[in-house]
Amino acid sequence: MYALVTGGSQGVGYYMARELKMRGYELILVARNEEKLKKVAKELDAKVFRALDLAKDYRAMRELIEEFKPNVVINNAGCGFYGDFVSQDEEKIMKMIDLNITALTYITKKAMENMDKGYIMNVASIAACRPVPKAAVYAATKAYVKHLTASLIPEAPPGIHLSYLLLSPTATKFWDKAEWPTHNIKWIMLSPEKAAKRAIRKMFKGKKRITVGPVSFLYCLGK
Repeated sequence: MYALVTGGSQGVGYYMARELKMRGYELILVARNEEKLKKVAKELDAKVFRALDLAKDYRAMRELIEEFKPNVVINNAGCGFYGDFVSQDEEKIMKMIDLNITALTYITKKAMENMDKGYIMNVASIAACRPVPKAAVYAATKAYVKHLTASLIPEAPPGIHLSYLLLSPTATKFWDKAEWPTHNIKWIMLSPEKAAKRAIRKMFKGKKRITVGPVSFLYCLGK
């Protein structure tokens, strides 16, 4: 049995991959940073790994999915940026859309085409549930992930379980890379290991809408 994890070299993706390995899955890891990816692949004994910038090279995922036909697909790769919409770099904005929306959509489709039975989890965010000033495009991309997955759930063939993760603030390097202030939210952050374990456990229980703590549950209540 194979499990494919994008963004699997660090943060929540790394811990999801580790949890799946502990559950007996052979790993297929995809991440942009080749050096980090090789280290994690060695640590987790992942025989299959690819260093890809999915914002540009997402079509390369077709070959991987068709060859190995993973039983679990975790669409975790993503990015975000914080700041006024009009002052943000437009190339970064378009790359975020390509990664968070285009690549995820493509991988989800190819996984559904090639999977006889299994699980697909698309990682969204609590940002999907409400408007987020200073992170408008990021929030919009995560709302897309939420609504795409929810809409595909009734379309999925028998045996294919889709879910979306409304990830609450988690203590990873995401915030520094996004230049997102965290002084008001540090106290509610989950550890990435705890978030990953809870998400994987709920996915295998067949949960469709996954929250991993009281913050995500309450913030997205009724949304």
